[in-house]
Amino acid sequence: MPLVTRKGVFPYEYTDSWSRLNKTRLPRKRDFYSTLTEIRVTESDFEHAKEVWDHFDCETLGDYSDHYLKIDVLLLADVFENFRDLCMKTYNLDATYYFTAPGLSFDAILKFTQQKLQLLHDYDMLLMFENGIRGGLVQASKRYAKANNE
Repeated sequence: MPLVTRKGVFPYEYTDSWSRLNKTRLPRKRDFYSTLTEIRVTESDFEHAKEVWDHFDCETLGDYSDHYLKIDVLLLADVFENFRDLCMKTYNLDATYYFTAPGLSFDAILKFTQQKLQLLHDYDMLLMFENGIRGGLVQASKRYAKANNE
């Protein structure tokens, strides 16, 4: 059970082509280096990767990748379901109905304090609130873009 109840490690930058997924060995320890975080894999994390590879009879890096993704997604799902249960028990609010944590938090504080919001009758007050609005949903659809405006 310890092999699937912790975050695994994966050589993201090593896996730069589909052909790498056909490799029949776990990449070397140095191939797990991330230029994004500038962190090398620890000896214990690399040993964990080798144990996972052996225990689940991975024949290719693709097999290891599939297993890594399943564990990663299922652990995240477990954490989120636990959070969802906590929100339901504490505030009777379902976290899946909210796009953001601030939206959930705002409803939770209103419910917890039983505070009723007053209707804004003053136009200047409304403008003050509208001017204070910042941000919104953000999405990065592409990881890399190249400007063509030479």
